[in-house]
Order: sequence, then structure tokens, then C-alpha cells
Amino acid sequence: MVQEFKVLIGGEWVDSATGRTMQVINPANGDVVGKVPKCSSADLDRAVEAAKKAAPGWASKTMAERSKVLLKLSQVIMAHHEELAKLETMEHGSPIRKTMNFDVPLCAEQFEYFAGVARSMTGETLPVGPWCSSITVKEPLGVVGLITPWNFPALMVVWKLGAAMVTGNTCVVKPPSIAPLTTLKLGELAMEAGAPPGVVNVITGPGEDVGEALVQHPDVAKIGFTGDTATGKRIMNLASNSVKSLGLELGGKNAFVVMPDADVDAAVEGAVWSAFFNSGQVCAAASRFYVHESLYEEFVDKMVAMAKTLRYGDPMKMETVIGPVAYAAHRDKIEWYIDGAKKAGAKLLLGGERPDTEETRNGFFVAPTIFGNCANTMEFMQEEIFGPVAGIAPFKTQEEAVALANDTRYGLSASIWTRDLRNGMAMAGQIKAGTVWLNEHLIVFCETPWGGCKQSGWGKDLSTMVLEEYTMTKHIYIDLTGQPVKPWYGLLK
Repeated sequence: MVQEFKVLIGGEWVDSATGRTMQVINPANGDVVGKVPKCSSADLDRAVEAAKKAAPGWASKTMAERSKVLLKLSQVIMAHHEELAKLETMEHGSPIRKTMNFDVPLCAEQFEYFAGVARSMTGETLPVGPWCSSITVKEPLGVVGLITPWNFPALMVVWKLGAAMVTGNTCVVKPPSIAPLTTLKLGELAMEAGAPPGVVNVITGPGEDVGEALVQHPDVAKIGFTGDTATGKRIMNLASNSVKSLGLELGGKNAFVVMPDADVDAAVEGAVWSAFFNSGQVCAAASRFYVHESLYEEFVDKMVAMAKTLRYGDPMKMETVIGPVAYAAHRDKIEWYIDGAKKAGAKLLLGGERPDTEETRNGFFVAPTIFGNCANTMEFMQEEIFGPVAGIAPFKTQEEAVALANDTRYGLSASIWTRDLRNGMAMAGQIKAGTVWLNEHLIVFCETPWGGCKQSGWGKDLSTMVLEEYTMTKHIYIDLTGQPVKPWYGLLK
């Protein structure tokens, strides 16, 4: 039996007004694992109205009251740890070892973090003159729309939902059409944790219908979006009509720079992790590897050898490291880039094929793939592939390495591998990216801001900085003189 789900509007589970549904496919085997409502703009209007109705009451709660709901939600998530992990593995294909040990615990940790840190939010008293007081306060924006990606279905919505809720906003969430199930479950758990009806609403449906209606809705004050750059540009265009606040975390084509003094074994381990974690479906994944010519052959040999040990197959098995990519058309696109790299003259060192085993042949699998002798002008070295594909190129000088790292329209992240941390810091200052790691890649903490520059978008998720993204700073002036006439009023006489 295929489980049928409903959407969450105003605290109630309802079908789409149209009665239509969409299938959710398990990318590991092509099986249908669920059906969700295929909502329309009419359903979206109902969700926004529910959020709008709930907004004054939620905003009037104290920060302590809202924080307690988030803390309870953190605990409820861990009470449903295994259920959430299996649900995400079924709808997205992430190996169960990842969803159990990484995704779900981090979701709980994020809510716990926001529950604590938001209570330290303050305004300012501004010393503008002895006759008055000027203060700033933080206020909720109202109704916010959250459009989330399919590569981390649960974690990415939690990044936005926690910050939006704790600062007093009500939310309409549009999860990815191919992987909406964990988001629907999180909506259920939010109510279990004490979120009042209408504070969290979850609407499923196509982006061109539900997503675009959400972006253009006059009662939505802000859109928080994580996804590809092309969609981000579309959102910018649509939001311009209402001058809506935007937070855009978009694509990346991230550089991994190995300096001549690097610890090669550590760099290789970091390279395999950053290229193939989540089957390369990570906005910050390393996909352009620049290795000093003195280490190039050693690095390539060791990276290929380590990548060969990665087990791919049934993501429900704890020993599986690499699962499928999220859907068939995405697999086909990755393969198109692989074919293009071959035609452009890159040297195929590993992979490049669909794994053909009993566990993989019915799913959307791409074997970990590594190319050597790559030129930055090759299309696959410039475009975000979002799959388990790495391109490696040698460099001669530090200046060349920095230039290669910056030779991209994206600016999300990069890493530098060196024993000389002073020089590494200098290079980090020269690379145009929102995050630069030294001797690490693809590690993010609740306490550290996340977001890029250039065509990787703007705004921040995580850290205390994200709380600014979901609040409005209001200036309040207080006259302290008690006098009806001020000296400067004379300028009107």
C-alpha cells in the first residue's frame, strides 16, 4: 500500500482543493513510496491566510515562550529519530547511516540552538542627545515563505524554520516536490511540541504553481530560499514587484586547493569526503580540485584508490556509503556532464558509469567519478553538476591557485590545504567565497554563518546573524524634555 499524505494548513491536515496528487519515488529502486497533494495557488492562499491569522498571537509570545516550543520540538524530533531517518532515506536515497547519524540529530541540534541563542537578542540605546532617548527593537516580519531544496529535505527546512519561528514569524513552507515527506512530518511534530495552529503550514505542489504564488503573495513579507541559481534569479524577478525581502542560498562550484606543503593523506581524505558525501548533492561540495604540481600524481593516485573503497548500493543498509542521486532526470543530467568532460579531453580516472549490481540497477545511481588533467575552461569545471563528479588540475604558483579558485561565477565556499596557516589565512582573504576552510571542507556548525556571494546568493543561514534575516529593526525616539516646543521648531518661523 502506498501511503497518502495531506498538507498542513492552520493546524489541520487537508487535501488539495483540486483533489490531485503527486507521487514520491524512492530513487534507490524506483518504487512509489507516497502520494502528496498537488496543491494550487488557491491552497497557497488558504495557507497564507492561516499564517496571517496566527501571526499576531505568535508574535505576542515572549521569546522565552517561543524558545520553549523549539526546545520541545528538538526533543520530539529525537523521540522520532528512526522514523524520520527512514522516511528521508526512502524519499531521497540518502544512506541510512547518514540520516540516522547526521541529518536527524542535526535537526534536533538546530532547534535547540535557536531556542537558546534567540533569548540573548537585544536592541540598542543610541546616545543621540541629552534631551531624548533613541532605542532599537527587533520585531517579527510577519508571514514568511520558506522554499526548501531536495538535497537535505529535513535539515534545510530546519535551518530556516527555527530562525523564523523563534523570532516570532509564522511560516508557509513549500518543500521540494520530489522529497516532501520529512517536511510534512516536521510540521506534525511542531504541533506536537506546542506550535499554535497556523504558525507552521506545509504546502506541497509544483514550484511553478505553489512556489511562484508564494513568492508573489502580497501578505508574505519574506522568502527564504535554498536551491539552484536559475530558480533564485526567477524568485528575484517575481519578488521585485512587491519589494519583498529575500534570503537566497544558491549554487556553488567550490574549489579545493592543495598547497605544496599540505598533508597529502589528510587532503585526500578531505577530498573524498567533500566530493562524494551525499552523492555530491551538496551546494558546498568540492568539485574543482587544484593540486600543486609537486603533489599532483601522489594526490590523484591516493584519491582514486580511496574513492574505489566507497560502497554504493541499498541506502537502507548501514554499510552503504553512497546512495542514488535524487531522481532519474538528475542522473541523466550528471551523465551528460560526464560525457561532455570526456569529449573536452579530461582524463577519466574513475567511474563515469551507472553501477550495475542487484542493489543499484533499478535506482538512479552514478558511480563516484574522477577526472584528471582538467582545464578551467571545460564546461563541467564551470557548471554546478550537483553529483559525485570531481575534476582535478595541477597548478604551479600560489597566484595561479587563487586565480583558478576565483575563476567562477559562484562564491559559496572553498578550502585550502596547507601546513602554513599564516599563508593560508592570507590566501583565504584573497578567495571570493562566503566560507573558506583551512585543512577542512564541508563542515558547518550552528554557531557559524552560512551563505555566499556572487551568484551563490546573499543573506545568511545559521549563527546569530540569521536572526537578523527574520526580524525588522525598528527605531523608537522618546522625547525627554516634556516641552511642547523645541528650539529647532523656530526654523519654520
